[in-house]
Amino acid sequence: MNLIAKKSDFFGVMSSTLCLMHCLLTPVLFVIPFWWKGMNFVFVAVSLSAVYFSSKNTSRSIMKPLLWIGFFMLSFCIINEEIGIFHLPEIITYFAAINLAGLHVYNLNFCRCDDDQCCPPDA
Repeated sequence: MNLIAKKSDFFGVMSSTLCLMHCLLTPVLFVIPFWWKGMNFVFVAVSLSAVYFSSKNTSRSIMKPLLWIGFFMLSFCIINEEIGIFHLPEIITYFAAINLAGLHVYNLNFCRCDDDQCCPPDA
């Protein structure tokens, strides 16, 4: 868990990107057993950890709500796909994954705090 805390944006980018690849490959690999669909919840768990630690270590206050909104959008799409409450086009899930990965990349390059010196007091 300490590694995720220190490299949360990296794990966020990787998780969102792998989630996107998983979503793209699912129609092709639909014959694979249940474990393939179970990976959705692994992506949600890793994304939750990555967003939590990234939002704690960002230097820009606007990134906190953006990261959380991105996480909830992606989580909603994934959980909705499993439960089937609404019929949403797959493009919405792809957009949510790309959005969250992009937010992590932006945060990693422009907003990351690695010490207590640059972070606002409420972080």
